Amino acid sequence: MERVHQSAAAWGLGLAACLCNLLILFLPVGLVLGLIAFIIGAVHSGRRRGSGNAGMLLGGLSLLIAVIWAATVGAVFWFDPTLL
Repeated sequence: MERVHQSAAAWGLGLAACLCNLLILFLPVGLVLGLIAFIIGAVHSGRRRGSGNAGMLLGGLSLLIAVIWAATVGAVFWFDPTLL
């Protein structure tokens, strides 16, 4: 029963991480939540199909969103150094 709760926690953390990463203000929180969700989902994805795989997928998606945000903001400062 405990494994089901942990995989459901991975799903919840992954969803919260995606929502946090969509708002750039909460990006550090979303990075931490996404990493935790990805790790918990990866541990529990092989044992049961469902929430563990969804948590791993949402955690990876949130990390991808964070990388896209970082690349976008970094590109702006890279091409226009007068903004610094």
